[in-house]
Amino acid sequence: MSVSVIIPAAGKGERFGDKKQFLHFNNKSVLTYAITPFVFCNEVNEIIIAASKYDTKQVNDCLKLANFKKKVSIVEGGLQRQDSVRNAIKLSNKKNQIICIHDCVRPFIFKSLIQKAIKKCISSGAVIVAVPSTDTLKETKDLRIKKTIDRDKIWKAQTPQVFKRSIIEHALFDLKYENFLYTDESSLVEQAGYDVSIVEGSPLNIKITTKDDWLLAKAIFKEINND
Repeated sequence: MSVSVIIPAAGKGERFGDKKQFLHFNNKSVLTYAITPFVFCNEVNEIIIAASKYDTKQVNDCLKLANFKKKVSIVEGGLQRQDSVRNAIKLSNKKNQIICIHDCVRPFIFKSLIQKAIKKCISSGAVIVAVPSTDTLKETKDLRIKKTIDRDKIWKAQTPQVFKRSIIEHALFDLKYENFLYTDESSLVEQAGYDVSIVEGSPLNIKITTKDDWLLAKAIFKEINND
């Protein structure tokens, strides 16, 4: 099955104070690094970036510099993540029966993990990359601990998240969840009643959300590239 990759990239970077996807490692943007492994996956035949209309020039500049040898399109993103994903799916090649969604600020995803998730999706229909929690987690109220959560049952969701087209389209277009804003696609697919499988991810596959994350990302980049 051929795969359409969607990269939601219309975020405002409010928690960070800047748009993280346009930060740079060695003159290449975080966005470029997030996209690159998908370019080298034979299963993928198109990549669609959902970006703010105000960022189109910056995205195009990144793509020109990268000179990818695979079709990469840009669609206007929406106010919320689900709006951006919907817009990208509408633009996608309807012959592609697998939709793979990846955060634009996860620059350390590996081709092998992408392919593993795609393979699992073909058999299960819906899959996310995730890592088991290594922290002790507490449920709290008003800064008081209510209970300790069994961390053996907790996995931290990452991307890519991969779905058969029929499943993600059903969840995004056919069902209405009033006042329900999701932070990842698997949450909506779960709400639609589907089971979602897990493929174990990598601790290096971090999401750059805060300035502390950026410090960690620079350290990871340096280690990976032996700078």
